[in-house]
Amino acid sequence: MDFPDRHRTRQRRFGGRHRRLGVLLIAASLTVIVALGWRDSGRVPSGRAEPVTQIQRTAQSGSAWNRPALVDPTTIVVDAAHNNLVLDQSKDYILRLTPGVDSMRIGLTVWGGRNVVIDGGHLNVTGHSGGMELKNQAGTIWIHDLHISGGSRLMEGIDLQEPMPGATVVLRDVLVDKVHGSYTTNHADLIQTWAGPSRLLIDGFTGTTGYQGFFLLPNQLFRGPSPKIFDLRNIDIDDSRGAYALWLSDQHGPFPLHVQDVVIKANPVRTWRGWWLWGFKGQDSNAPGKGTWAAVSASKTLAPRYVHATPWGASGIDEVVAPPALSRERR
Repeated sequence: MDFPDRHRTRQRRFGGRHRRLGVLLIAASLTVIVALGWRDSGRVPSGRAEPVTQIQRTAQSGSAWNRPALVDPTTIVVDAAHNNLVLDQSKDYILRLTPGVDSMRIGLTVWGGRNVVIDGGHLNVTGHSGGMELKNQAGTIWIHDLHISGGSRLMEGIDLQEPMPGATVVLRDVLVDKVHGSYTTNHADLIQTWAGPSRLLIDGFTGTTGYQGFFLLPNQLFRGPSPKIFDLRNIDIDDSRGAYALWLSDQHGPFPLHVQDVVIKANPVRTWRGWWLWGFKGQDSNAPGKGTWAAVSASKTLAPRYVHATPWGASGIDEVVAPPALSRERR
């Protein structure tokens, strides 16, 4: 069996640098009081960017699924020359991808910010890199209608380092093209976390992987509390040429997990569910309806998929039905 090596030092997919919390702490000490970001030269006079598509709000007020309220936000246009952002953790930001396909050799890295919004866009990686790294947001980072591509050079989807207290990551209608890797080379993941967040809320996600799907280890390099909740809804993953589609760690024991309408196209040679699902107590049950991933279903086809590409980025099931908030998902 090809088990992911949890103890092997893994290279960052963003410029080949190692993932080390020490480096990040040094960066934090140098930049936490400084907001590096350039104003959008009058493109958005009010300082706010309108959503590309109309989002239906949840029935409950104060839902963490909603786009966060922003206070005097700074708007930053993301492009190949401005894709390694260090933001003030006491301020709010709108990150705007350029219209059409926003191509860059190395994917987008966002360090800091309080509440950060990305509403629509197509991020295309032209070098051997991951698509996006999100680190140390102090509040909520809210991403909607995003498409990440890169052909055979795309090595990773979205990586998370979110140890700040109460940090919330919201992904609504995100499409990630195939990520490429293997056990002996790059450990490709559609989504990976090694620190936090407190809340990971995903509604509408479509992705294809050559190795792993969601690799969720929120306390791997973080000694803080376990997550408040991970909520995964309307997700389809093509893992037909990969290994583990869903891997969830329990360094501090199980934490609240909500799974709804998650469908996997598993590798046909991995006939036991435990060969493509890893749960809180190790390998998951081989019986549907049991174990950590009891609600996950297997399918030989994934059509139609939850999220599809559009000229402005992506769109999908989240445009039609707003996700109702659970008790741990209130602001």
